[in-house]
Amino acid sequence: MLLWQDDWKPAAPASLEAERFGTAYYPGRQETRVYRGAPRSARGGGEDAIESGLDRGIPSNYPLRVKTVKFTPPAGLARFPADANALTGRPLRYLIGASTSGPGHDDDVTVVSYSATEPVRRGISIAYCNLFDEKNTGKYGPYLKTSDTAAQYNEGQIDPRGPGWEKNLREQFERRKRQGFEYIELDNPDAYSLQDVIGAIELAGTYGLKVIAKNPKLMERGAVSYVAHPNVYGIIVERGAGNPDDMDALRRKAEKPDLPVWFVAFGAGRAWAGSVANAAKHYRGMGVTYSSAGEYGNAIDILPPA
Repeated sequence: MLLWQDDWKPAAPASLEAERFGTAYYPGRQETRVYRGAPRSARGGGEDAIESGLDRGIPSNYPLRVKTVKFTPPAGLARFPADANALTGRPLRYLIGASTSGPGHDDDVTVVSYSATEPVRRGISIAYCNLFDEKNTGKYGPYLKTSDTAAQYNEGQIDPRGPGWEKNLREQFERRKRQGFEYIELDNPDAYSLQDVIGAIELAGTYGLKVIAKNPKLMERGAVSYVAHPNVYGIIVERGAGNPDDMDALRRKAEKPDLPVWFVAFGAGRAWAGSVANAAKHYRGMGVTYSSAGEYGNAIDILPPA
């Protein structure tokens, strides 16, 4: 049915429905007129284009009502949106000095030792990797002698210009990938140049491994570029390597304001962990733990991430 403002002879409404929806109002005559067809003056030469269009029926692509299903993720997963950093908001269990890492916990992130052979059964695991020759095997030479840390822990400081540098990294990355890890920590980056560290991060990415930055403030002028790298997913900070204000400023400069930051301490670092926790509680995504069982043999929450 078509309404047309004209002086053609009106027909009575076909039904109440037509009167409700097919009306044209004429203010001058104060009456309603209903037409069963368009006036001839509105028709094109030949067939009535409007009527023929109405006779075609419902198009094949007309929207149809379909059934929909709403998926609600399990309660344990709802805290962590699919498009977010999976590590955000999770407490860290920094257990690189423990003989065993235990079963883990659904909401936790556990860093396992260099010698660990598999991820923990529950939660997310990070595998410890070392830019040094962890066991000081002599297999990755030539070596440098500039790092106090390497001397303290009897680890070989590998020369990045020699063939042993890439060999050491590839062996660790291949092993961790084969063991089923998704994340790794690359320890001792401050003993090397930014270029060498970035190269190691990118090499890890070719194995599908995501990197956790270690003590980035010790990289000094390279800290921002280090943290800003797309394959860096979190920061671990030891005593003497920065405070919450430093880390928040760093992650903002790196344009990653929500990057997880975990402060870890052991031994005489209990008081430091407490003071760091007092400052970290003002920031989102920062946590603090302390190990009472030697150097990272266990992990006690001082401040869980908020």
